[in-house]
Parts: sequence; structure tokens; C-alpha cells
Amino acid sequence: MLYTKMLIDIVDQYDSEKKQYLKDLRTKVILQLSTQQDHKKIVTFLSKAWIINIEDNEKKIYIGFGNAFMLSNAKKIFNKSLKEAIQTIYNPQYTVEYIVYPPFSNGSDLLIDLWELLNIKATPKKDPEKIPSWLTDELTNYFWILLDPSFRFDNFVAWSDNQFAYSAAKAVAENPWNAYNPLFIYWNVWLGKTHLMQAIWNEIISNNPNKVVIYLPATKLIDEIILAIKKQNLSSLMRKFDDVDALLIDDIQFLAWKDKTQEIFHNIFNDFHLKKKQIIFSSDRPPRELTEIEPRLKTRFAIWLVADIKAPDYETRIAILQSKLEIKQETIDTDLLGIIAKHITSNVRELEWALNFLLTRKTFSWNEISEDDVYDCLQTLWYSAKPSITWNSNIQNSKSQKNFDTIVEMVANYYSISVAELKSDSRKKEITTARQILMYIAKKHFRRTLEKIWTYFWGKNHAGVIYAIWNIEKKLKTDEDLQQDYKIFVERVEQ
Repeated sequence: MLYTKMLIDIVDQYDSEKKQYLKDLRTKVILQLSTQQDHKKIVTFLSKAWIINIEDNEKKIYIGFGNAFMLSNAKKIFNKSLKEAIQTIYNPQYTVEYIVYPPFSNGSDLLIDLWELLNIKATPKKDPEKIPSWLTDELTNYFWILLDPSFRFDNFVAWSDNQFAYSAAKAVAENPWNAYNPLFIYWNVWLGKTHLMQAIWNEIISNNPNKVVIYLPATKLIDEIILAIKKQNLSSLMRKFDDVDALLIDDIQFLAWKDKTQEIFHNIFNDFHLKKKQIIFSSDRPPRELTEIEPRLKTRFAIWLVADIKAPDYETRIAILQSKLEIKQETIDTDLLGIIAKHITSNVRELEWALNFLLTRKTFSWNEISEDDVYDCLQTLWYSAKPSITWNSNIQNSKSQKNFDTIVEMVANYYSISVAELKSDSRKKEITTARQILMYIAKKHFRRTLEKIWTYFWGKNHAGVIYAIWNIEKKLKTDEDLQQDYKIFVERVEQ
């Protein structure tokens, strides 16, 4: 974080001429990038990111991002094309480095309006039809379900394997009745399905206050149909659906085995489809795998767009944890978040449970969260997690930077690479391996914090450092060649 703080001071001293120069440069690069990349993606991921410093001596250009999540996603989507655009416009001999620059998260006079630059116009909203407020209230109360207003798109963490579903959901929420209709989203349990469904509801209802938008878990729909049949007022229920403009059905797989309910819902669906009313489904499996659902209904589920989501990767799990902490306005050491993300791999709900467990303990004990607390939490959630074994070493926290620099030079010479290459963003196997081993040594033997490791290896974010340490720790268990290399380095450290 030291370099980030230095940059904040440097940027604060820029005069108006320097700022205008960087803004003009940004305009040219964005226009160059827009010839290759989708304009809305550029706006989404680069609105709060731009060049914050140009080091002519090092021939490096530093791009700041408002937070680590934005940086991670931008690297996945634009890494090569953005660097090429900058080198084309500025200088092909300069390298590009990414860094988290928090001031951008709240706006900056270095930023420009990308919507205006790329001439992206928001879809004009039609004057809403005048629907009596009593009707909206009556239907909302009739189908009343507790919705969470905190479930929004801006705090839903998207990753590579859910980007398609996220984009489709966002498109429907921003332009219902005209985008994808119907939309069918499926994924395994506890990967954020309910969050995304309710985010759609929150977005539609906020932009269309005079429309009737109903969110129903499938179990609630089944209850309503059974109750209507029992009271012999099914026609009344159907009339209620006549007044609904958009319908979201969560966990549609629960209609299985319920033949009468499926028949009635088939009629509801056909009516919505004919009248071009928006309908959105979610399920824990794709339509073709919905056993005991009528074929004609499964066909209608997949009539337009089907999108799926897989479990988040390690770095994304870190981003999810950090996002939820931001919402709660809390902090937990990133090293400890790494332990949680390492063990909870396919359940976003349990990631949040783990955070709630730890924050509750923090509240009652008045102490900062420790590693023991994290492992206790994981064991409470039935994970067989144990503290990692620390290599036996007499190295003390007071190890000097000079000693670590010596190890860096040794590792570089050992792999026949330069120290500069170790600190670069090169993805060559030998450089990546050496860099990750050094990060592991810095953490385990020199007790360096993630911030210090990140600062030393310029451009590497917290999640990248955590992954490097976890990856080496994992490989050391099975890779004999790596074990031998590491043994040589540790012997030198202990001298």
C-alpha cells in the first residue's frame, strides 16, 4: 500500500495542465479501445479507472482502479487490448502496470464521462401507464414476499463463469418486456441465485414504479394454487395474474410431481407470453434436466434465453468476501479471508455465514479476529480445516529487507532470470514459479504482510499474493522438484 499512498500524494500535486493532459490521453485511448471492445463493457469496468502516473525513467504507465474487484475484472476482459491501445496511442516501448487507487472509487477530476464520449444513450423511458396505486398495493400484498432491498446489481460479485447470466439479468432489469423474454437462469444451490433474482426485482420496480412486478418462490406459487383450488376460487387467482406486468419465479424445479399446478402454471405462462409480459425463472438445473416437469412446460422455459452459473474461482471468492465486508462496513485481515476462501469453494451462502460468525465473535469479544477464530468457524460449518503447518525456522520478524533482497537475487540467479523480471507481470512459467516461491518465503519466513509483499512485487494485488502462497503450499506436497528447490532456498534463509 506504500506505493499507493505515494501516488495519492503525487496525483494531489498535479496542476490543471497535467490533469488535462491525462484526460486527453484517456480520451484517445478509450476511442482506440472502443474499436475492439463492447462500449457498455468499457463503461462498466473502466469508468473509475485511468492512468495516474507515467514513469519515464522506468518506461512504465500506471493505471489505477477504484478497488481490487474492478481491477481483477478489467484484467480478465481488457488486459491485452487495453495495453495495446495505450502503447499505440502513447509509446509502444512503455509497459503498463495495474494498481488499486482508492480515490477513483468516489470519483476524480482525472476521470471523464465515458457514456458521453462513446455516445451511449440510455434507453428512453416511456411515460408509465397510470395504474391505480390501490391495485399495485393490493397485488403486492396479495402475493406478499419479504424482499431484501440490499440485493442489488452493484453489490453482486460477477466472475468469469457467471458474467453471461449477470449481463442477461442486468439487461432484462434495465429493459424489461423488450430484452430476453422469458429468461431462464440456473445454477447449483447457494451461488447467489436469490441475490440476482431479487436484484432484478429491485431494479425493475425502482425504474417502473407504476408497474406490478411480482417475485414468487415456486413454493409460494404452489401454495397459492392449492389454496385457490381448495376455496374454489381459481378464477380469482387467475385474474390477479392478469394484472401482473412482470413475474419472477424462483426455484421452478419445485413444480416437479405437481401435475395440476403445472397445468395451471402452463396457462399462466401462455397468457404472459402472448401478452408479452416479462417472465423470469430460476432453477438449480437446466430445463432439460427438470425431471417430472411436463415436456411442453420445459420447452417453454427454454424458448428464449437460458444462462448458467458455475462456482466462483479462488480470487473471486476473496472478492465476494471483501464485497460483503464493504456492505457491512467491517474489515477482516485479507490473510484470514484467504483461509476462508481456500476451504469454502462452492457455496457463496456459506462464505457469508462464515463472515457473520466471525463478525459476531468480534462484537462479543471486543478482540480482532485471529487465525484460530477462522479455523474454529470453519469447523463449526463442518469443514475439516486445520491450521497450516508453519515451516520450522528461526527467522524472526526483524529480518531486514537486505536479507530478503539477498534471497531474491539468489532465486533469480537459480532460475537464470533477472530481479526486474521477477517484479514484472511476465507469465512465463519459470518467472511465475520463482515469483510465487518468493512470495511464499516472504510470508512464511520473513513474516511480511500481504501489503508489503504486494508493494515489493509491484502490480500484484492482495488476491494474487494469496493465490501464489496457496498455490506453492499446495505444490510443495506433491512436486518433488519444487520441494528440492525450496529446501535449497530455506537453507540459505536459515543461515
